[in-house]
Amino acid sequence: MEQLQTENSAAGGVSDLTDVLGVGVSPAPTFPPVLDVCCGPKGMWFNKHDPRALYIDRRREYWKMEHPSGTRTANIDPDEIGDFTAMRFPDNTFSLVVMDPPHIPQETNTGMVVRQYGNLSGDWREMLRIGFKECFRVLKPDGVLIFKWNECRIPVKEILALTDVAPLFGHKSGKFMQTHWVTFMKTPNAGVKR
Repeated sequence: MEQLQTENSAAGGVSDLTDVLGVGVSPAPTFPPVLDVCCGPKGMWFNKHDPRALYIDRRREYWKMEHPSGTRTANIDPDEIGDFTAMRFPDNTFSLVVMDPPHIPQETNTGMVVRQYGNLSGDWREMLRIGFKECFRVLKPDGVLIFKWNECRIPVKEILALTDVAPLFGHKSGKFMQTHWVTFMKTPNAGVKR
């Protein structure tokens, strides 16, 4: 019986993996417990390279912009390029998902805020509806989704109407109290709907 040897970095050794028929198998992919689905410049993170998190975004870019108050820079450097409406991860993978999508509906990618955080374009309501579904799909049962939204253009109640899952609680913050932090929990078969 031939066995597949794989590196086990945690133990520093080699393990032999076979299925029930003795056929060599590859280990299942492992992921950190936290997923940020649209990380942008990772502005909310204390550690922008936290090993407990996997950061994805649909773009990777660095830019400088002259501003009356000085030079502004942004470094959008996700671990993976990905789209939160079609994630490659298996169902029930992450304990915590963070979703801070763009919040300005605008077809062009101009202006400092839009360049830094992205923009909503096309049928953005459908994009966010699908994004919520994908976030709940990759969450483990009883996993938590932290959703951040700024109401500078669109009220949070319009955005929360795009998911069937009822939020647990939330909090307003920011200078004008326009930023909302909303917490959801994936509770399979709980029947908690909006």
